Amino acid sequence: MIQSRRLMGIALIAFLLSPIVIPNAVAADPADEAGFAFFEKKVRPVLADQCYDCHGPESGKGKAKLRVDSLEALLRGGLSGPAIIPGEPDRSLLILAVRHDGAVAMPPKSKLAQEDINTLTAWVKMGAPWPASSKKSVVPAAAPSAEGTPEWDKAAREFWAFQPTKVASPPPATGSNPLGSPIDAFLMAKLEAAGLRPAPPADKRTLIRRATFDLIGLPPTPEEIDRFLHDDSSSAFERVVDRLLASPRYGERWGRHWLDVARYADSNGMDDNLAYTDAWRYRDYVIAAFNADLPFGQFLEEQLAGDILAEENPAHHDSLVVATGFLALGPKMLAEDDPVKQQMDIVDEQLDTTSRVFLGLTMGCARCHDHKFDPLAMSDYYALAGIFKSTRTMISHRVDSKWNTTGLGGQQSVLRLEDLKQIIDKHDNALVNGNTNRMSPEERAARSKLLEDAKAEYAKIPKAMAVVEGKVGDVEIFLRGNHLTRGPLTPRRFPTILAGTRQPALSASQSGRLDLARWLASPQNPLTARVLVNRVWRWNFGQGLVRSVDNFGKLGQLPSHQELLDWLATQFINDGWSIKKLQKRIMLSSAYQMSTQWNDQASKVDPENQLLWRMPRRRMDAEVIRDALLAVSGQLDLTMGGTLLTSSPFENLTVTGLGRLTEIYQSRRRSVYLPILRSALHDQFQAFDFPDPAVSNGDRVTTTVASQALFMMNGWAIGFASENLAKTLLNDPKASDQDRMQRASLRLFGRPADAEDLAEWQAFLDRYQSAPSLEAESPEKRRRLAWQGFCRALMASNEFVYID
Repeated sequence: MIQSRRLMGIALIAFLLSPIVIPNAVAADPADEAGFAFFEKKVRPVLADQCYDCHGPESGKGKAKLRVDSLEALLRGGLSGPAIIPGEPDRSLLILAVRHDGAVAMPPKSKLAQEDINTLTAWVKMGAPWPASSKKSVVPAAAPSAEGTPEWDKAAREFWAFQPTKVASPPPATGSNPLGSPIDAFLMAKLEAAGLRPAPPADKRTLIRRATFDLIGLPPTPEEIDRFLHDDSSSAFERVVDRLLASPRYGERWGRHWLDVARYADSNGMDDNLAYTDAWRYRDYVIAAFNADLPFGQFLEEQLAGDILAEENPAHHDSLVVATGFLALGPKMLAEDDPVKQQMDIVDEQLDTTSRVFLGLTMGCARCHDHKFDPLAMSDYYALAGIFKSTRTMISHRVDSKWNTTGLGGQQSVLRLEDLKQIIDKHDNALVNGNTNRMSPEERAARSKLLEDAKAEYAKIPKAMAVVEGKVGDVEIFLRGNHLTRGPLTPRRFPTILAGTRQPALSASQSGRLDLARWLASPQNPLTARVLVNRVWRWNFGQGLVRSVDNFGKLGQLPSHQELLDWLATQFINDGWSIKKLQKRIMLSSAYQMSTQWNDQASKVDPENQLLWRMPRRRMDAEVIRDALLAVSGQLDLTMGGTLLTSSPFENLTVTGLGRLTEIYQSRRRSVYLPILRSALHDQFQAFDFPDPAVSNGDRVTTTVASQALFMMNGWAIGFASENLAKTLLNDPKASDQDRMQRASLRLFGRPADAEDLAEWQAFLDRYQSAPSLEAESPEKRRRLAWQGFCRALMASNEFVYID
């Protein structure tokens, strides 16, 4: 056996020393794109994962003096000679080594999976095709262009979301379709084709309640309802819409919609749930932007590149810097001990959020491999990653890292804050990551004192969670998403399926965020306006024209009315990207003013109501329920802005305990101002389907579970509201019980109680006051408790928490 092994080794050495002839017949054809695709998808990952540690671009050539990260290196080989003979796997040292069939066995400790061995064998047998230029990225359904970027095939380009917006004229009015609104014309054309008719109009009480909740998230007052009922003019509802759009409450309601999409939170979550004590400034910026009807294109640019714009517009420095909180306030793995991984994880979170929010595309899938369904290559991902990697989000990348902030209120604050950040980082690094065994107790105490002093001064300086320009540069493709295995360098640019392959180079002195923002907000980009219009439609109707509001890719749903979506997107751009004008256009349509009336025939033809033959009935969001309870009981505090979070900067909320925040959640302020803590959401928010604040979400789900009913009977908000509403109703000694019940009905339901209601409610009050459990109480207390129970029962009813 030993002799046979020696003979095998001698034969192998002789073979390796013999001249190598590469047969022309099997040499890789540069035009063989199928072979290149096979290499990129199958072969390169095996080499990267299994071989690069010893024979890769960062490990050197190792003892064997062999590199496997280029075809030239494999053909040249190492000390043992060429590693492959294209076309002849049985004579290739690489294949013999991975089979463990020769004198050399690789990997030495364990054999590769048979699937990987078969992959390498097949690759060598087909001639070892390798992309001719390392700058090329071959992806499914795409071929490299002259510039080294993907040229997508016809099928990819013709997918509806990637085509230019088509400007279609609304269908003409007919005898059966006399509606004047272009929105209604588009909808009616599809309804008629399906043999359906829309539901009749909603009554005026229902309509003003719906519009008021939709636009400001609060119930209409009895006085507002009465004023609308007595306005018989054709523009009565338009005046209601204009009044609501002008209300400062509008920004609080619609700003909250955007905060869902922007994954807003007041803490980090993840491994260290540190307090984001300055995140509230971004929330207030969003509310102010919606109230001012800031053009959406400008809104977008400020959130992605406000720090750059501030250099050209110092008068608005603070607001512009605050806007970049959009990029800064995502969750971060702060205890990650690999600095490169920490940085790239943050880049990934920013990149994926940006693409989902503005493009409706799931770009994060392309971090490790070309997107399986959409025409988004790894090269597209890393081209964008270079933009965000050239942006500074953190002071440093290490264990116990801290996020960047920018001083507000003048240059002195900016400069002093920069000094304090460096002081905090220096002492943090020494105390947390230094060799503490060599630090004397005196030195540790001194450093701790300096750190606390710096944090105390830091807390007093007005500042914003914000990003700034970092070290500008392009990023290499990370094979399988692993930063230790690098592929070709990818110049910063935008996704080729949308921006094409002939894009101008981005500046070497700036990250490219401003260029990205301006491209996103340009009419030439077919997705941004569509995605935003669809979000607004969803927030008004409970479902989007594209129901998968955060995914316009192939795994998303096709639009139910693409022509209407494109028409609205075009009008939106022509209106200067005004969200208020878009909303008014939608709300003045007959479609928005339909009733929720059921139709058995329509439900059989279109059970999911995709053609919109009726207005969907919707339950209030968690915040709206809470705010409405406080509003109808006269307890809502309408103070705007500021923060309720009392934590200090970088305080770990998990360590210090969250119990002390209970009083904050019993505030009477609007819910949009309550702290949103990742990993510790407020109970009522959790009960009523508040979205995960760690990820972007433009489409809240609505569940119906027993805990919601229990919360509506026992929660703090409903107990507080029912007690105060009952007190208000009982304060008028001249009012009869029927008067009080009518007042309660108008406040809670927006309608007068009918005779059946009054009879049932009076019976409830009588039974409550005569309950055996209350026999020991005074008549006054029994009466007060009965009215509290009455108010609680009405507040917990479906009629109150659902919007028709």
